[in-house]
Amino acid sequence: ELIVVIAILGILATLLVPRIMGNVNDAKKNKEITNARTIASEITTHNALARVNGTNTVPNPLPEDDPVRITTSEQLGDLKLPKGIDFPDTDTVAIYVDKEGNGTVEVLTSTP
Repeated sequence: ELIVVIAILGILATLLVPRIMGNVNDAKKNKEITNARTIASEITTHNALARVNGTNTVPNPLPEDDPVRITTSEQLGDLKLPKGIDFPDTDTVAIYVDKEGNGTVEVLTSTP
């Protein structure tokens, strides 16, 4: 009887582990997307205030034509990210800033 119980538990584990790991991967991807959207929003707000106050924009200077892709936190200059927000994986999402200073996000991988 013990062997049967162990066998059943083994079967259940082989069915559940991939599903749980898939959920973990989806959660990580969604966190990257959310962080990128938060950063894009912060960039837009920062640039609007920078135009009013005459301070540096992100990026500085703003692009003249095509949007600029932000790939590192160093490109954010003196813009401070909110607590708990990490710069996202650039293989998952891309953050762009247009000539008006608006931040946008492009998801580079498929989402659930």
